Amino acid sequence: MNPIHLNLASRPYRDYRPVYAVVVAMSLIAAFLMLNNIETYYRYINETQTTRTKIANVEAQARQERQSEEAAKNLLSRLDLERLDQQTKFVNARLIQRAFSWSTLLDELESVLADDVRLTAVTPRFSEEGPIDLVLAFQSKSSNGMITTINRMHADPEFSNPFPSNETQIEGGYTFNLTARYLPPNLALTASEVRR
Repeated sequence: MNPIHLNLASRPYRDYRPVYAVVVAMSLIAAFLMLNNIETYYRYINETQTTRTKIANVEAQARQERQSEEAAKNLLSRLDLERLDQQTKFVNARLIQRAFSWSTLLDELESVLADDVRLTAVTPRFSEEGPIDLVLAFQSKSSNGMITTINRMHADPEFSNPFPSNETQIEGGYTFNLTARYLPPNLALTASEVRR
């Protein structure tokens, strides 16, 4: 005799445990992703707020710099630069003139003159650049006096560009005029300080 299997269920039995396991796993993954999205959103809001604050600070600083630039331009536009330049050149020339030493110039001229040449007049012209233009008048007993004086001035570092303007024969010798640039060391220092 065969055993009797009685099935008292109104419907056939189905095992839903794998479906429930998949639903629970999917729900956990969805919850994790949703929490991750929420955390990413709050981090984005927080970081963009910080970045916005930094950008606003930089823009405010740039505005302030533009305003400072405009103020400086307005101040410069109100200045009379041409007149200020003329005044500066005048003051520089006066400073150079005050720093000029006649005794140094005469000592230097004495060192370049030949024995038969005599200095009769010196006229300095001052400029704000530093070198002094000299107009010099000489008397010489020989016709070589002018050439000797020019050669000696070329050899002296404190004189440059000696150039004759005229030579005249007189009784007992010659007279001649030279123009030259003179730049003594103390005057070169003063001129560089003035230009700073």
